[in-house]
Amino acid sequence: MNKMIYQINRIVLLIVLVITMGLFSACEDVILVDSGFEKPSVVVDAWINTSSEPQTITVNWSQDYFDSSRPTGITDARVVVRSGNNVHVFSHTQNGAYVWTPEQGQSIGSTGDVMDLVIEHQGEVIASQTEIRRVPPIDSISLVFEEEALGIEEGLYGELYARDFPGIGDTYWIRTYKNDTLLNRPQELTIIYDSTFDPGSGLDGLAFIRPLRLAINPLDEDGLFIPYEAGDHLKVELHSISNEAFLFLQVAQEQMVNGDNSIFSIPVANARGNIINTTSGDAVLGMFNVANVSKAERSVE
Repeated sequence: MNKMIYQINRIVLLIVLVITMGLFSACEDVILVDSGFEKPSVVVDAWINTSSEPQTITVNWSQDYFDSSRPTGITDARVVVRSGNNVHVFSHTQNGAYVWTPEQGQSIGSTGDVMDLVIEHQGEVIASQTEIRRVPPIDSISLVFEEEALGIEEGLYGELYARDFPGIGDTYWIRTYKNDTLLNRPQELTIIYDSTFDPGSGLDGLAFIRPLRLAINPLDEDGLFIPYEAGDHLKVELHSISNEAFLFLQVAQEQMVNGDNSIFSIPVANARGNIINTTSGDAVLGMFNVANVSKAERSVE
């Protein structure tokens, strides 16, 4: 009896080993995945702000997840942003880009204004609503010399000093330009909830924590800070964003850096926006946000 059990155990172990080897072998095969893409839908990119400069909203058709070509712009829509009796018509320029240019000193809105986006296209109406949130001033940009250490190259590093407003739920987006070039790699996207990274900390009304202050430095391929050099010019913008926009960017960043193909990768998903097709009742891909902006600049000597 014991001998039979021993033989059965050996057979089971052999079967498990064969199956396991087959699974590992299969990992090396190229798998063609059907994304299920059938019909394109409207995608709206409506990140505008209160600065007295041209504001752009893009309206495109969606495309297959595995299609790396430039999206096809929708050129025949009517795009309007309004607040109360103030109506701003965005005119199409090219490739689905619609632009509104303010007059000297004019702004599309101010803190507390409720803004409506309305897009009419092929008999359907696409709409969204957001409120212009407050943004704190940037106190200063400092340059700090750091000696070489583990993960740190010797050199000058920028630090952004700003203080969150008292009151839970203020959300911001740091946009940094090095020599007029936006630091826009996925790892360089920095969003703030009150004075830290997310609402879980419970911090409020404080100066931004140091990791956020250092987020204005560019990153190398390994995610390490690159020091600034003499002659560099540093410009930082702090944008107010809605809580919906914060969650949208948070999910978008997770998806953009989700490329290691490991078993720990999160499922592919669209970031949930705040735009609705009022004709069909369906959600529309994209986000509508109108930001207040604080700005500061610093040259490296």
